[in-house]
Amino acid sequence: MEKEVLDLPPRSRIRFAEKIIESVEDFVSPEIQAAWSEEIGRRVKDIESDKVRGIPAAQVMAKARRALNEARKISSTRRK
Repeated sequence: MEKEVLDLPPRSRIRFAEKIIESVEDFVSPEIQAAWSEEIGRRVKDIESDKVRGIPAAQVMAKARRALNEARKISSTRRK
């Protein structure tokens, strides 16, 4: 089955991969859930105690937009 999937056109492989991911998206092992809960608690504590400072949302979004635009430029030059 793996060979058949890999022989599909790229768009079909992407759709197939998305469907596979969606089929297991809700699964989270108890170990992973516990680790994330611990990490979230640690991060909240660090922020509340001023041990770390958050980054303003506008700054994060601007950086993400720049990175996305750069990735699009690279992607479009590869297609030519």
